[in-house]
Amino acid sequence: MAATSVSAAKNRMARAVESILDAWPASKDPIWDFFGSECAYCGVKLVKGERLGHIDHATSKAGNHTGNLVLACSVCNGDEKLDMDWREFLEKKVSDPALRQERIARIERWQALHPKPELAASPPVAALDAELRAMIVAFGEKCAELRTAVADAKSAAADSEG
Repeated sequence: MAATSVSAAKNRMARAVESILDAWPASKDPIWDFFGSECAYCGVKLVKGERLGHIDHATSKAGNHTGNLVLACSVCNGDEKLDMDWREFLEKKVSDPALRQERIARIERWQALHPKPELAASPPVAALDAELRAMIVAFGEKCAELRTAVADAKSAAADSEG
């Protein structure tokens, strides 16, 4: 099993906090139904339960609300789009202007049907969120300190041996 980097660990922690503040929809079925079991970007047919079908954030870091989630194939989501905005990706992915406009319109209809809900953050929620985010930063800083301390200890051990 590959070692987890500090950066990856911080990212997982931040995502865990986000998943509490902005949880995934209870069911992904409406996404599959709306997009007709086809990738919203390239149109390839997908089958529920198979690894090729992904739920993608149309816009990275825009939240887990239903309108920001689209059906995507593993190639579009995992290999090509990555953190690119969905419109920018479609510009690069779909060369046919009419087909590109059709796919843009479909995603826009989906987003219009499912606008981002406004969450009124209470003071306790905001305080806990800020505290957790500060802990994630502190984790990264402490890991850097640990890395330096370990390097210093190894260097001192090598010096005493030589």
